[in-house]
Amino acid sequence: MEEVEKKFNNFINLLVKRTINSIDNLDIKESCTATLLLLFAAIDSLSKITCSSDEYDLYKKNKGGNKSRFKDFLGKVMGKKYAVCKDDIYELRNDIVHTGINTKVILSKSQDHKKHLIKSSDGYLWINTNQFLDDFKKAIEQIKNDIDVKGRFYQNAKDRIRDFNIIEVEEPHGTLSPSPGPEDEPFYQ
Repeated sequence: MEEVEKKFNNFINLLVKRTINSIDNLDIKESCTATLLLLFAAIDSLSKITCSSDEYDLYKKNKGGNKSRFKDFLGKVMGKKYAVCKDDIYELRNDIVHTGINTKVILSKSQDHKKHLIKSSDGYLWINTNQFLDDFKKAIEQIKNDIDVKGRFYQNAKDRIRDFNIIEVEEPHGTLSPSPGPEDEPFYQ
């Protein structure tokens, strides 16, 4: 395994541990807002690998680019249904990240996924957070597979993974971490 693949796999494993596993294994899944907050953070992070060089340059120069990266991730990686709704989903992202309150969207965690990404008769987008989570898991696998076969995202990962501020710790645990969470050592005993 090449160094870029190793670093990317470490990054993905940490991202999955801190977002997907936390949603799946804790009470977070009971909150649509908390689930989406973690998913949106993960999309923001992964979109740095899936975006174009121009979008990444804007991000690096602190001149925006997040909006474009996020929306492109929805279209390029999450699929056609997400591409159609990317403006509404980005607005929801901003509402939840900046205020903690969703507007113009109906959130559901029911097992009925038929209404997911469908607009209601009064114009509200319906988002099923369980379906969103399942679709995001598939997107992660798609990106991992692409990196493994040195596909379209491989060069981006190779060029950008060093910018992710992941600290490699040479300790008995051999972990990577931008910062330990409250459930991790040394905090959790």
